[in-house]
Amino acid sequence: MSIVKLNTLPCPTFTWLGVNDTTADAAAPVSESVSPGGTVQISESAALEVSAQGGEKRSAVMFISPKESAHITTKVTAQGGSHVTLVQVFDGSKRTVSKVEAAIGDDAEFQLVQLYLKTADTISEVDVRLDGTRAQLDTSIGYLLGGSDRLDINLIARHFGRKTRSQITAKGVMQGSAEKTFKGTIDFVNGCSGALGEEIEDVLLIGEKVVNKTVPLILCAEENVEGSHGASIGRVDEEHIFYMLSRGLPEDEIVRLMAQSKIAQIVGRIADEQVRGRINDIIGRGIENE
Repeated sequence: MSIVKLNTLPCPTFTWLGVNDTTADAAAPVSESVSPGGTVQISESAALEVSAQGGEKRSAVMFISPKESAHITTKVTAQGGSHVTLVQVFDGSKRTVSKVEAAIGDDAEFQLVQLYLKTADTISEVDVRLDGTRAQLDTSIGYLLGGSDRLDINLIARHFGRKTRSQITAKGVMQGSAEKTFKGTIDFVNGCSGALGEEIEDVLLIGEKVVNKTVPLILCAEENVEGSHGASIGRVDEEHIFYMLSRGLPEDEIVRLMAQSKIAQIVGRIADEQVRGRINDIIGRGIENE
């Protein structure tokens, strides 16, 4: 099987970090696209579509736990004042390559929630075109990585339309010898006057062996725009841990509580209570097995 480049930065940079792209086996073709509704379980390679138009509201929840190495593509289309919500929960021990491609029209909104929970080896790309006037993107990403987990995320918000808005929020916890790269690009294309883009990542590192790479990037070909990015990367306060231990809490429970607290805001963006409960069960199970 041939090797292909994935998660390529739109403007190669940070060469010394080795983050301009990554590689994986080429995907095998999938016979047809499926339009999921409600909550679905994905255990193999798949091509998926979620679309809305004319003021419609559509939502889909995907629990992604491949039994073997898998490539999953999701195409999102939001037109004419519509609203699309997509929730993806990654929880698998096999290599997973995921790509979300979205096109957002006039006055349309796309809300994306992604949770990466104990992912053994995941490559994830999100490429969103804000084509229409006042198109909006709201992305919330949470990750809980431990052991030898590997995660590479490449998120690109391309502002084409006037007065478009993008908000990118990422929060996560890393422990063990986990490695993670998060590349977030806000691209202000010529003609997107009045556009606004904001990106922030908040990472908690537990242990000395984790490898974290945070790569924010703003590209600007339009004058009348506003873009910002920031990152908060910190380690566990040992005095805080000691205090809680002295109060009778076991260390694994302390780590679990800290992890849940860090990504609680991301989980809280999900409206369905049953889905939130299932996610919290996965988080708890993952920490217990660490």
